[in-house]
Amino acid sequence: MNAKDYFRPSDEERIKDLRHRIHMYPELELDLPKTVAVVTGELERIGIPYTEKFCRSSVVGYINYGDEALTDVPAVGEEGHVFTIGLRADMDALPIQEETGLPYASKIPGVMHACGHDTHTAMLLGAAQALKRAEEAGVLKCRVKLLFQPNEEGEGEGSVTMIENGVLSDVDEIYGQHMTNKHPTGTMCWHKGPTMAGCHTYNVDFYGKSAHATLPQYAHDALAMALRASEGIYFLGAREISPFEEHIISIGYLHAGSTHNIIADHAEMKVSTRYFNDELGEFIGKRIRKICEDAAAELGGTVRVEIGASTYAVNNDPQVTEKAIMAAEKIVSREKVMDFGKEMGSEDFSCFEKVRPGTFWHIGTGNPEKGCTGVAHQCDLVIDEDAFITGSMIMTQVALDQ
Repeated sequence: MNAKDYFRPSDEERIKDLRHRIHMYPELELDLPKTVAVVTGELERIGIPYTEKFCRSSVVGYINYGDEALTDVPAVGEEGHVFTIGLRADMDALPIQEETGLPYASKIPGVMHACGHDTHTAMLLGAAQALKRAEEAGVLKCRVKLLFQPNEEGEGEGSVTMIENGVLSDVDEIYGQHMTNKHPTGTMCWHKGPTMAGCHTYNVDFYGKSAHATLPQYAHDALAMALRASEGIYFLGAREISPFEEHIISIGYLHAGSTHNIIADHAEMKVSTRYFNDELGEFIGKRIRKICEDAAAELGGTVRVEIGASTYAVNNDPQVTEKAIMAAEKIVSREKVMDFGKEMGSEDFSCFEKVRPGTFWHIGTGNPEKGCTGVAHQCDLVIDEDAFITGSMIMTQVALDQ
């Protein structure tokens, strides 16, 4: 079976139109009413049952479930379980002012789909239409669960909440994809094993005692605590971790005080870490906390260290990845299916992979002739929409091949 047999000439334009509708009204984190309305409206049009029970602003659709859709179906390993795959797309945008000049540019000031999540959602909706046709034709052997996830970019609820509420209970394997302008339009870029970095961020507050700048002996300088800690954190990366361990430790924010002649009694610092080895990630976190505690105590202050955004490294299952590769080769030529290696960006798709074997690939959307050269999180990011049909077809083929 080939996924192309279940697509119609009008599908490509519909996928683009769905993307435009979502792109014009980007929404943040868990506040996604317009986006959810587009997704649920399309699922209703196609005739796919869905639920919003797994997390606020999440949508989960069911294909090939028959009368068991929206009921408690047998979990993986239970009697009566039917092999099921999950196909996931994220839906939230970023707090960025769009500067693309596109006719369907964001109408919401300061908010933009600068990471392609509108693209991922539209491509999965395109796959949903084709898979529904395959279901009706009686050729779809597995069950398919469509996971439309909120809050991939933010902290808190999102993938973890969906998992905690049982979204993967009956899912055997999980698949996801992300656009990238780093590779040409129509390519499928994969990697087996650790693929995208884990990420922990740390919000650090130092508390001291203020005094006049000419009387430092009466103060406990919070800025000095932060500077002492920042030096230790940078030495941590240079002298406590093997040079063969891929990692990044960056301090992206430091603020203290309000004027030149008052010693600061509060300093705020934000630290970002990336890694592929989860044990290394835990070690880095413990050392950052200890370094900050020691710096505060040395200068007579206190410190509070809180974990901000946090996710694991994306670790693609080799066998599941091989399935995705074989599916992609049925849609595009073999030379367009390539190993893209590792990258230091992060993705909370990794949370799904902690529970079920899965794989996460990239769909090439780069096209210099159309100005599609920017990278994610840029205010002028433009994506080649001719790649969308490829992403939808590969998702569809993955399901048909089970």
